[in-house]
Amino acid sequence: MYHCGTPPILTHVAMGQYGIVIVSPRNGYPTDREVDQEFAVVQSEFYLKRGAGELHVMDVEAAHGKTPSQVVFNGHVNALKSRPLQADVGDRVRLYLHNFGPNDGASSHVVGTIFDRVWYEGNLQNEWRGMQTVPLGASNGAVVEFLLPEAGEYILVDHEFADAQKGAVGRIRVGPVTQTAHRAPMEH
Repeated sequence: MYHCGTPPILTHVAMGQYGIVIVSPRNGYPTDREVDQEFAVVQSEFYLKRGAGELHVMDVEAAHGKTPSQVVFNGHVNALKSRPLQADVGDRVRLYLHNFGPNDGASSHVVGTIFDRVWYEGNLQNEWRGMQTVPLGASNGAVVEFLLPEAGEYILVDHEFADAQKGAVGRIRVGPVTQTAHRAPMEH
């Protein structure tokens, strides 16, 4: 992850001034040849209150009190609902998960599947297997892989359900994949 180091860092990160860079191990992951789909999913918290007119501004008190107004995937409450991730039946999916916080942890979970391979912080030395949920503190990431055995929709959720109710919910639509399905721009 990257973000600035200039105070007030909490304000900068809470207002979305961050990003990720995916760096693979020098010789790749042992499953690189098996992976059919790869996606980056970033979870973050926003602390907003209504300002003048339709404008929303940072709620500094809420940020200091760790009470986000929204907890989102890829920067938007509906990012992975209105534009679900796409895969086909039987695909091995790799998710590059990252929890930016800036304050709270995440419990990353895909309903209906098991993460058969997890590399915490993307490090080959930190491998876990057979996990339902991957705990990620603020600023932590993981590379997770799983199989999608049946057609339908699999729900990606922060299993800390207060966060899910604030927007940390997405979908993985499993069925025939078209070439343009995962290249369409995200709607805001």
